[in-house]
Amino acid sequence: MTSLAHQLRRLALPQSDPNLLTRSEVASLLFDPKDAVSMDRSTFYALGCTGLEELMGIEPAFLEFQDTLFSRASLTLERSVQSKEVNEKLDAGISLFLARLSPYFLLKPAHKCLEWLVHRFHVQLYNADALLRCSLPFHDTNVFVRVLQLLHIRDAAARWGWLLGPQKAGVPLSRGALVAHCYSDLSFMDFICSLVTGSVQAYSGRSGSCSQLRVIFSFYASTIVSALGAVEKVSDAIISKLLPFVHKGLKSSLTDYKAATLMIVCQLAVKVTMEASLVDILAAHVAKSLLGEPVLAKEGLGCLVVLLQNQKEVSLFSSPRASVSLSSVPALASTLQAMAAAHDVAPLLRYLLPHLIHAAFTCRSGETQKDQLAVLEAVLKSVPLTNGLDRTRGPVNTGTRGPVNTGTRGPVNRCSEQILPDFKMLGDSDTSLLLSLKHPQPSVRVSALEHLVGVIASAQKLKPLRLFQVHLCEPPMLFRFLCVLWGYGSNHGDQLDVKVGAVLQTRALYVGGAVLSAQPSTMLEQLAAADSPVVPSLLCCLTSPVREVRRAALGTLSSLSGAGASPFRPITERLLKNSEEIIADPSYLSQALGVLQEESVKAKRLRSSLQQLLQSAGTPGCPSYSACSLLRALSHANGPAVLSELLPVLDRLLEQSGPDTPSLLRSEAQLMHLVLGKYNEASAPLLAENQNCLDLFVRALRNSTQPHPDIPSCQIIALEQMTKPFFSALGGEAVQQKLLSAMLDVLLESRSPLVTDTVRSVFKGPDESEVLLPVLSRVLILYTVLTGTCIRYKLVSSFRKPVEAGDGGPAGGAVSWQRVTLILELLQHKKKLKRAQTLVPVLFALLARSLDPCPADHTNMEYTKQLLLGCLLNVCHRLSPAGGAVGPDLLDEDKFSVELVVQCIRASDVPQTHHHALLLLGAAAAIFPEKVLLNIMPIFTFMGANIMRLDDAYSFRVIDQTVQMVIPALIQLSDGTSSSHVVAVVTRILHVFADALPHVPDHRRLPILSQLVTTLGPARFLWVLMLLLFKLHATQTATSTSEKDAALERDVDFWVSLCCEFKVSEQLSSLISILLFLLKLPDDKHDGETPPPIGPQREVEELIFSLEAHSSKELRHFQFLSVSFMAQLLGSAGFIGKVGERCPLCFRLLEEILRYIHAVARRAEDNADKPTAKFWRVLLNKAYEVLDKVNSLLPTDTFITVMRGLMGNELASVRRKAMELLNNKLQHRTQWEDRQVTVLLQLTGDLLSIVGKSSGEVMEREAEHAINRQTALYSLKLLCRSFGSAHQEAFVPVLQRAVDIAAAPEEEKNVTGSALLCIAEVVGALKALAIPHLPRLMPAVLNTLTDRKELLTNEIYLLSAVTALQRVTETLPHFISPYLQDTTSQVRCPSLSTRLASLRSTLATRLPPRVLLPTRQLGALMSILKEHITHMEKDQLSFHQSELTSFFLCALDFRAEHCQGDLQKTSEVEGHVIDCLLSMVMKLSEVTFRPLFFKLLDWSKLGRERLLTFCRLSDVFADRLKGLFVLFAGNLVTGFVDLLRQTNGSKTDESLFDSKVKTNQLLRFVLDCLFKIFMFDTQKFVSRERGDALMSPLVDQLENTVGGDQVYQQLVTQHLVPCVGQFSVALADESQWKTLNYQILLKTRHPDSKVRFSSLLMLMELASKLKENYMVLLPETIPFLAELMEDDCEEVEQQVQKVVQEMEKILGEPLQSYF
Repeated sequence: MTSLAHQLRRLALPQSDPNLLTRSEVASLLFDPKDAVSMDRSTFYALGCTGLEELMGIEPAFLEFQDTLFSRASLTLERSVQSKEVNEKLDAGISLFLARLSPYFLLKPAHKCLEWLVHRFHVQLYNADALLRCSLPFHDTNVFVRVLQLLHIRDAAARWGWLLGPQKAGVPLSRGALVAHCYSDLSFMDFICSLVTGSVQAYSGRSGSCSQLRVIFSFYASTIVSALGAVEKVSDAIISKLLPFVHKGLKSSLTDYKAATLMIVCQLAVKVTMEASLVDILAAHVAKSLLGEPVLAKEGLGCLVVLLQNQKEVSLFSSPRASVSLSSVPALASTLQAMAAAHDVAPLLRYLLPHLIHAAFTCRSGETQKDQLAVLEAVLKSVPLTNGLDRTRGPVNTGTRGPVNTGTRGPVNRCSEQILPDFKMLGDSDTSLLLSLKHPQPSVRVSALEHLVGVIASAQKLKPLRLFQVHLCEPPMLFRFLCVLWGYGSNHGDQLDVKVGAVLQTRALYVGGAVLSAQPSTMLEQLAAADSPVVPSLLCCLTSPVREVRRAALGTLSSLSGAGASPFRPITERLLKNSEEIIADPSYLSQALGVLQEESVKAKRLRSSLQQLLQSAGTPGCPSYSACSLLRALSHANGPAVLSELLPVLDRLLEQSGPDTPSLLRSEAQLMHLVLGKYNEASAPLLAENQNCLDLFVRALRNSTQPHPDIPSCQIIALEQMTKPFFSALGGEAVQQKLLSAMLDVLLESRSPLVTDTVRSVFKGPDESEVLLPVLSRVLILYTVLTGTCIRYKLVSSFRKPVEAGDGGPAGGAVSWQRVTLILELLQHKKKLKRAQTLVPVLFALLARSLDPCPADHTNMEYTKQLLLGCLLNVCHRLSPAGGAVGPDLLDEDKFSVELVVQCIRASDVPQTHHHALLLLGAAAAIFPEKVLLNIMPIFTFMGANIMRLDDAYSFRVIDQTVQMVIPALIQLSDGTSSSHVVAVVTRILHVFADALPHVPDHRRLPILSQLVTTLGPARFLWVLMLLLFKLHATQTATSTSEKDAALERDVDFWVSLCCEFKVSEQLSSLISILLFLLKLPDDKHDGETPPPIGPQREVEELIFSLEAHSSKELRHFQFLSVSFMAQLLGSAGFIGKVGERCPLCFRLLEEILRYIHAVARRAEDNADKPTAKFWRVLLNKAYEVLDKVNSLLPTDTFITVMRGLMGNELASVRRKAMELLNNKLQHRTQWEDRQVTVLLQLTGDLLSIVGKSSGEVMEREAEHAINRQTALYSLKLLCRSFGSAHQEAFVPVLQRAVDIAAAPEEEKNVTGSALLCIAEVVGALKALAIPHLPRLMPAVLNTLTDRKELLTNEIYLLSAVTALQRVTETLPHFISPYLQDTTSQVRCPSLSTRLASLRSTLATRLPPRVLLPTRQLGALMSILKEHITHMEKDQLSFHQSELTSFFLCALDFRAEHCQGDLQKTSEVEGHVIDCLLSMVMKLSEVTFRPLFFKLLDWSKLGRERLLTFCRLSDVFADRLKGLFVLFAGNLVTGFVDLLRQTNGSKTDESLFDSKVKTNQLLRFVLDCLFKIFMFDTQKFVSRERGDALMSPLVDQLENTVGGDQVYQQLVTQHLVPCVGQFSVALADESQWKTLNYQILLKTRHPDSKVRFSSLLMLMELASKLKENYMVLLPETIPFLAELMEDDCEEVEQQVQKVVQEMEKILGEPLQSYF
């Protein structure tokens, strides 16, 4: 694969992946790809949200993604159509989520979330790196294999190509392969290290140790350490790659991260020998890391031991930071002592002790010195000093470095003993000075102090000037030293490890001025000479931002005024004259030098002075930071002379900045940038004159080395210099062409996006009319050589190897497509491209070559084709912005090859290429319409076969534009030809779109076809498209009937929606055309007949539906579909909503549909004895339906006249059709004129005659006659509904006839049902006029309800009877009291209860109380009365409350008086009464409810049965009234306490009831009522007194085992335990909690195991309710639980364990330690 292919693959966007365009497989982590195709998006979304919720339960940090990646809005987000900013924000969110997900990668919730990200956001394509970063720590698991198989790794050369093996094999990635790739590919090592920093950053906002990242740190340490161990030699590149991450790890506050980094440092120390400076840096960082993490003190010190043990001898004292940090480590001595017991710590002590000794005696602060002495003493006492460590001593001064042993001889040791003999043996104490200072005897300490004072006094006798006298004895040497001090402050590299601030710089300047003032003139001449750095250094100081520095520099500069022969004198004189301006403004120097440079053109001496200054800046001896300062000062000095002096500097720096050379210093990199900055408009002519200048600039263009991360490469700087003025000032096309070629090379070779963007911005700058286009045209020039029938092409030297002289032209060769691609990309970005038509022949030649590549063109040409087509499209847009034709002077038609574009479409399989080609053809159709129309059918055939199947906005836009631009050109050119020819051409185009429609995405179909028809003209071509769609459906095959029905429904809906996109007139004209076409079709296909000759009109008909190509069945199906569609369209809401009052085309449509009906009826008669007879009858019915829809569009008068005539027809089917049409009209019409109403009322007589039986009808017509009777009754019902209220007398005969039918027992049931419905409607209209008919009507209706068998088998019959009864009840409620008893008996029928619910509601709401209350059907009455009370007004309820109260008290005595032992029936009846009473209570106020409640309370005291009823009633009241009932509950406490005691079989031998069932019922009601009172208590109902009263009776119920084990278990678990738990919440008193808890604990010692078990349940409920408040009760609970752990009952023992576990969960701490 060529480099261009690799580049194209890198540039390819994920959305261009062809796999996204197919649905045969869908990428999935959890499911098989083929199975995932059938799953919809909501399923994946629900799966992802479930996983996210589970993850949020584990890690709250995932909460922020609930509103982003997992929001409802993400269901509709399409990444491929979003902007760059949106995708970047989305990528950032996905990367953050995956980083946080990595520690939980193996959990199931993580897999669910990943499934959603893969399905919705295609992270395997867009975020492959982030996905691998998330899963790589688990490379040895099967889940990682699944993730790996999701990635699209194209070849082994890709970044993740090395994973192709595991991906194809489906096996986990081995650790060996991972480690091998880590040390062989440094970018992958960087990936692993960045993985850790990214994870730490993702959890940076979380407090704590981030223990979830431990797996990440473990993977990081094991991989890097193993890689360092496996590599043969650790290169500098590996070290430089690891050091930044080592630094971050040591600075981290995370213990695990720091520990992993220490392991890597140890491995580095063992594996490679490092420079002393690097060892110092590592030691300093390791030592500093120990301060913030004392937990790792032993590990950190061990790391230092390994580091110092395996490296060269390096003085730790040379890095004061490391030494200071180590001495401040907590418990340093104890840690070293522990380590010394098992390991050799001598390497660390050998470097640490000298610092401790030095620091102990040189610290100025007393506290610090005391601390240092304490550390030193602790180390000396704790750690044994072996191998000569006991003779270690501190350094003498800053000039003496490294450990100094007393046994070593030499000047340094003697000086050390003289100044600081810290371990020198004192004769008085026979010990060292250090130990003598800490000696227990005072005399020894005094002697040591006297000795120390003498040492200090002798050291103070040294004179300060001794340094200068020894090292800087000569003025030149002294001033070289001073020059370093003057300019070192601008150095950012700090190579000398010192800082020179403004104060020291100012002092040095004043010292220099003082020294200069004392020097003779000869020395001044020497110091101001060309090779002296004094003047350039002083000029650098004049650019300082500090005013005093500039003032001192000017003073020093003035001291050099005596040097008259100095080459810098012209400059210094001018500057000294402007001293005040320089002091006031630091930027004035650059302005002054710029003026001097302009004046130097005429002043030779000044010119030589500036030239000498530039040479001084360019000498290798000049520090780079000083040279930078000088060039900044000379920023306004430009021109060829300036640039030529700086070329050696640029040459030297470019030599030093190669890939194999050490990195440039920061100041050197800045210097190179400053020199490149001199390549500007002023100096541009030098590039044409000086070949070296041009070569250096080209070298800079090709140098991509970036010495420092924050400093751009010289390549970027050089590119930025190529501005439009610079390019124009170059002076020659040869130079311009060379620079353009160099930039093309840079663009071709660079992989940096920054470089690419910079080059593109450079190409946007030059004016193409002057520079760019001529150069690019030369680069793109082709010449052709004709060889046989094959045309071959060759590019000039820019694209292929140089051709030897005398070569007459090759027979073939490979085009440098990489350069072609780059140039085409640049042309695409040009917004102002003049004379673009000159490129058209070249572009078409290249397009031809790309379609027929030579064998040497091993390149994927699709991207190149797209660029060529895009450039041609841009040319068309520029030549014809408005889309019209252009003259031959601009672009010759012969040069525009439409055939090549069409061939490009056919030869390519890539959708993007198709898009570009179609857009170009669309634009070309406006310019050269005839050329495009010659190829129109291949274009649209391709669109139907390929591009219409794509589901993206861009493809839709391409289709839209192609249709809008090509079709009008077709119509325009066809104006002169025959209409049939136009229709034939358009029909073929429509055929292409219709055939492709099943493959078009659903939501794209309607816009595509509507746009197509709109462009063609709906009035002319909509009918053609509709018929083609009918034919397409008729010829389809389906496997099952359900599939056929679903497909038909879906297609018809689409057809209707398509037609409704256009005007009504266009739709009606299309229907007329369809009918005309159907009339031309034969009855059947006759194979023997000779087809008529093919003419223009016949050709169109054959294109629409060819009889030769289709079967007779398909012909019939086609006809049926056409007629069915017309009926659907005329009845659709979209069509009706557009039809106005006047519709001229409706009459034309009516004429045509009548003609068609006549034709179909005739064919039905002709084929009556044939197998197709049924088809013609069905088709005729469909035609009638169309007629009905057309009639609805006609004026009403005409319609009524037509229908009355049809109802007198002799055929029953015609009469029925007329009635159906009338019914349809009556249903949809709401307003009628008086004359129309009069005519319609006259139809009642005709309809009543149809309702009556006709004895002349034969038996086989009986069923048809019954249907007509039902239809007539329905018509009468609709007439009554419309006009009955205003014309009541006209419908009295209708009511009589309907009652006769309902009362006749032998009548057919369906007819009876229709009569009942008619009765319901007529009674509602007649109202009082129907009263005389009630004696016959009501028995007949009620009699129908008694026939249960018929009602339950005939749903319509049942509904009809119920409707009639309900309508009579609603209309005449005051007159049905004689029939109320029978009516209520029907209402309470269980089998009809659901159907009679509305009737029951009607009885309750419409009947007055005086009629309803005397009724004695208790069950039905309660349901009716309940609804009646619900609808009663407040004043009515108040008026009847006394009567209702008495009624309810009587009804509630049902248990006491009518129980008779049937408790289930009693409970059911009592439930109805209580439910009804509750409906009244809910409408009462507190004032009116209180007397009712007390009356019920007094009523309950008169009998035990009443007591049971009252407790049930109280439970229901508490449930519905909630907190309001608590206001009345105080009157129940005493009674409930007594009942709890009386029902407790363990406390009393007497029972309230003879039946244990009643006792248990009463107890359940009491406990449930108390539970609700406690739960809804917000007013502190449970006071201390009430709590004490209730506590013992409630807890004692644990011992109440009356009723058996099952009853006891149910009572405890479902009633008692919840009640006591809620009781504890309501207590809200710690002292009462203790009492309650203790009483429950006492029950755990009950002899009955069931009681003990139940006590544990209650104890666990108490803990769950009190939660953390239970902690105060835990001490007294533990002993009881400990006893139960050894219980004899195994169930109790197991329950104790469960209780302890639940308590641990509730309280949040372990309890096992208490047992």
